[in-house]
Amino acid sequence: MRRVKTIPYEGMFSQFHRVLTATGFDGDDTDTLARVFADNSRDGVPSHGLNRFPGFIRDVQSGRVDLAARAAPVAALGAMEQWDGHRGPGVLNGMASMGRAIELARQYTVGAVALRNTSHWMRAGAYGMLAADAGCIGICWTNTSRLMPPYGGLDKRLGNNPLVMAIPRPDGDHVLLDMAMTQFSGGRMGIHARTGEPFPVPGGYDRDGQLTTDAGAIERALPIGHWKGSGLALCLDLVAALLSGGQTTTQISRQDNEAGVSQVYLAFDLSRLGEAESIAASVQDTLTELASGEALPGKQVTWPGQRSAGKGRAALRDGVPVEWEFWEEVLAL
Repeated sequence: MRRVKTIPYEGMFSQFHRVLTATGFDGDDTDTLARVFADNSRDGVPSHGLNRFPGFIRDVQSGRVDLAARAAPVAALGAMEQWDGHRGPGVLNGMASMGRAIELARQYTVGAVALRNTSHWMRAGAYGMLAADAGCIGICWTNTSRLMPPYGGLDKRLGNNPLVMAIPRPDGDHVLLDMAMTQFSGGRMGIHARTGEPFPVPGGYDRDGQLTTDAGAIERALPIGHWKGSGLALCLDLVAALLSGGQTTTQISRQDNEAGVSQVYLAFDLSRLGEAESIAASVQDTLTELASGEALPGKQVTWPGQRSAGKGRAALRDGVPVEWEFWEEVLAL
């Protein structure tokens, strides 16, 4: 039976910090990792926060993720740079890469870092938020191992290749699109499979080839928009690999585990493109118009990132909801 309780945010951060320190991390790296994992759970994405944390620690302890390795530049090409992640912690590599893209954007208006040979970055939206907090539009994506079939196919050949687009707002409630190329992310499917809660719309095909909302019955994940998501997943994979000089999904999947993925980080410095007040007003006007439309019965019209921001505020006030089995696992580490 699924047991859900609430934990104070700072208590969660402290436990993550304790385990990371015991594992061998130190200084700012420990703070960054603990904060990102805690923030992910705070904002309603435990599949890439608390629930993923014990697995990350195991990956570090086994050497699958190199604790000491960090991303570093290998080629400077003006507003774009190529970096190698050396299979270090994906969160630290991702933060460094988007941070550098922001620095390049300050100089060139647009900055790009193409990162190869890195590991799982957890919640993709964290890097979009980093850019938006700096007043930049942030766009980033990663490839993955094979997780879904192409449209019209039966065998897994494509990654779910999450894509992020973040647009800054002065109040910090940024527009944040964070989406996998499958209808639901693997982490979300895992949660629904454990709880038995059906998806609101079909998330994949069952053993008989029928679309289903039962996560536990899904054997082939459904690409978003069917052929559109299939095509977008392929293009994101190829662009990330070609820009970074890294591996494609096909090459990643020939290994025993998902490692050495390719990623792209883009930042656009809006302060070089117009007056801040005018830009903010344009965004707000669009969001106000969006929300003013009539909603379906029992539904609410929201913009990307609005719900996660609300969950984050509620978690800071009332505590972060956790599945107790995962929390106990962290306490035992």
